[in-house]
Amino acid sequence: MKCLSPKSRAVAACLLAPVSFALIFQTAQAQSQIGATGPVSTAPSTVPVPAGKPCEVDLLTIANGSIFEEYPTGSTEGDANFAYAPPANCPGPWAKVVLKVSVQEQTSGTDSTRASIRLGDVQIYAGTMSNLPPPGPADFPFWEVERDVTDFSSLFTTAQNGVASLVADQSYWQNYQGINTINMWAELLFYPASSASPAQKTPDAVVGLPSGTNTLTLPHNIVRAYLDIYNQEPWWFTCVPDQEFNQKKRPFASDLAIGGAYKFDHVPDEGCGGGSLAEIGVSIDGTPAGVAPVFPLLSPIDNFAFLNALNAPIQPSQLLNYAPYRVDLTPFAAVLNQSGPHTVALSRPDAANLLVYEDQGSSQVSGAVLLNTLASSNGSPTITDTLQPTGDSLSGQVTTSLDRGFVITGYVNTSKGRVDASVEQTSHFQNTQDFYLDGLTFPNYREYRQHLRLASQTLQHSQRIRAGVVLSDDLVTASYPLDLRYDMTGHVLNHEAYPLQGTVSATQQRNLDAVHLKHDAALYASQVRDNFVSTNTYNTVTGKHSNWQSQADYQFIDNLGSCYQSALTALNGVVATEATGVGCPNGQNAVLWFAHPDGSPDGLGWAH
Repeated sequence: MKCLSPKSRAVAACLLAPVSFALIFQTAQAQSQIGATGPVSTAPSTVPVPAGKPCEVDLLTIANGSIFEEYPTGSTEGDANFAYAPPANCPGPWAKVVLKVSVQEQTSGTDSTRASIRLGDVQIYAGTMSNLPPPGPADFPFWEVERDVTDFSSLFTTAQNGVASLVADQSYWQNYQGINTINMWAELLFYPASSASPAQKTPDAVVGLPSGTNTLTLPHNIVRAYLDIYNQEPWWFTCVPDQEFNQKKRPFASDLAIGGAYKFDHVPDEGCGGGSLAEIGVSIDGTPAGVAPVFPLLSPIDNFAFLNALNAPIQPSQLLNYAPYRVDLTPFAAVLNQSGPHTVALSRPDAANLLVYEDQGSSQVSGAVLLNTLASSNGSPTITDTLQPTGDSLSGQVTTSLDRGFVITGYVNTSKGRVDASVEQTSHFQNTQDFYLDGLTFPNYREYRQHLRLASQTLQHSQRIRAGVVLSDDLVTASYPLDLRYDMTGHVLNHEAYPLQGTVSATQQRNLDAVHLKHDAALYASQVRDNFVSTNTYNTVTGKHSNWQSQADYQFIDNLGSCYQSALTALNGVVATEATGVGCPNGQNAVLWFAHPDGSPDGLGWAH
């Protein structure tokens, strides 16, 4: 079966062909969420783990876990600092390491914020706060998430200082406030290895890249390298080209527009320019080395007058718990091995972690990059703009498209022989936005209507070959379709344009397909289908909602028998129905202890 052909129905075929394996499944009965008004999600809230009792290490507790957002950006006064020490009675290597994070949102405001936890320079958690208001006095929104952080095992073997922070999750608008506050608890759970759940083979080193340009000193015997990027960003997909945003009498910076600006002492201008294409370019020493798509994160805020339009109470995909996107940089391993510091840069302000595997039989590994078509590929989108004014209104369509592909190959001379590596990637991006703006002169903005259809798909195919033997063959596809409708009417209030009634609806999917083949293990295939639908109408004068409903469905399967399914519906801000295990054997969720049902990168460290 040719499961790894990019042109074949790879994942579907492989998932229908289960293999024999020594399996340990984990099943869990979730607590009912019917009637909940606080943040809820269909994504797996816990990580599957092996049998046995873990060793626990607290990172953040009630004594040091109070965090608040600070302005100006860059201030650390609101951070929570902590010290980490490895578990004394639980030496590695471990079968699995899990990070458990609990959050109580003490205040909600009109500034959307994201929390992060770093150990050293390595970011081990990131997520946006729900921003939901307290349902009652002293009854603050509370939620818990977990992350599989086994790939960071080398980091956990030594004492580290850590920090938890709360910052604005966007840079389009300067929101002068520092009122958002959370209490955060965090602990690491170390699961000892056993014959049934052996220690995983994990990266030999992990290096944090906070954002932007990073100068690194690395080992000289790297044979594999990966960059895990937190690629979740809000708002960019709603933006318009600068030639439209900056043109007079085209109020894309209208008070009625979709956006996350904060009402401080005046009615703010929403909307954003810069265009609606976003991708994260990765360069090594100034040479293009990879590209990651940007996930269209749905913010809790759609306008300063319309908060929590879509996420009350069901949270959109990935909002509370970001899963990184993995870029394979292995063809550049020989470059990273060269003497001296190296610069690894990201084209957007997203955090990332560099994970490297070393040659245990050599202290210096040579090699070269053989082919890099990314360096000459066209990264500029095609923009079609039909916007035209008619009297005191403006209507038309803006379509932004980019299709491209590239191949990067290289090799390293390891202690076991030459290993050739290749990465072939193709991507399709198209964002079609329809606009209708009625009232082009301030303050007489009467309506702002926007409908966007986003298609974003990236396929990454990586191979490593030694002496004609395929060491690994990985095919990973990420697709992020989004249909978003926004309609806000306005009126004049105190000589300013002010939102009157808004309707927002979204249909979003996060589709992940992966097929992994290692020369000494059976083929492994997995699939994630993460669906979210929500609509809400709100009148700013009456304070009343109508047509307020949402639903979400999450499914994970693999070819070894893992199956997870969860669905929720909500009406008027309250969970109405739920379902779990639908379509799974015996109607129950059951997931292998080493699987990644959240869609996070899987290095197959367990397959040996």
